[in-house]
Amino acid sequence: MDQLEEMTKIRKRYLEAIEEGEYKILPGSFYVRAFIKSYSESVGLDPNEVLGLYGNAIPAPAVETVAEPIRRRKRNDSRTTEKLSKWASTILMLSFVLLILGVLYYFIGNSYNGDAGNEVNPSDKITDKLPDPANAAGGQPGETIAGNKIDGDKSQQSGQSAVQPPAMVPVVTLSRTENNIDYYVATNADKLSVQLKIPGEECWLRIDKIVPATENRKQERQVIEEKLYKKGDARDWTSDSSVYLTVGFPPAAELIVNGIPISLGTKKDVKRIQIDLQKSV
Repeated sequence: MDQLEEMTKIRKRYLEAIEEGEYKILPGSFYVRAFIKSYSESVGLDPNEVLGLYGNAIPAPAVETVAEPIRRRKRNDSRTTEKLSKWASTILMLSFVLLILGVLYYFIGNSYNGDAGNEVNPSDKITDKLPDPANAAGGQPGETIAGNKIDGDKSQQSGQSAVQPPAMVPVVTLSRTENNIDYYVATNADKLSVQLKIPGEECWLRIDKIVPATENRKQERQVIEEKLYKKGDARDWTSDSSVYLTVGFPPAAELIVNGIPISLGTKKDVKRIQIDLQKSV
């Protein structure tokens, strides 16, 4: 028994109780089966066969039933909930009525104020409100404008007021796209004002001045500037002839020509643009 106690780690008095069939000494019915199984394995017996032989003698494990507590809802809670719901409904209805009254008051007040400013005095005459022809024409009584007499003054002034032509507004339009190059035409301007801003990532850009062709040479380009611009950079150029631009990363740059934004698109491919200057005659 001392050796079995050492092997099975079961107290010797429990092993003796199993030998004598005193299962009440064991802590519970579950431990009876477990101790018999461990005992059988230690002495070299089949635990299932031994449990089968002891099946009638081993007490069945008691099934414990756990009583589920019954929750009772207090009547006071239900009454409190009903009162709160009634109060909430009442407050909601009052708010809705006040909102309607406020809207009606607002529209009625505006209508009344608008009509009050347009009232007509019956004693006023229409002729009293006619504008002075001299003032309407931009002069004083007794003056003559462009040779037309305003009042009874016998003197007449001849001549014609000088009319200034309207200022020309610069225009930049896209004329065509060939070989992945966008061709723009700038009119109503004597020079090109090119502005570059880099609000996004860094962008490489090159701007060339286009030298027109002559009898002795062909049209060529002269580099004005070539640089890698970083975020936040800005640059301005002025040219008296057409220009050619190569933009390395179009989504990161903003281009403005003569005050007019030029769309560079959202593609990450290199963008090539030629702006032809047509000077006003």
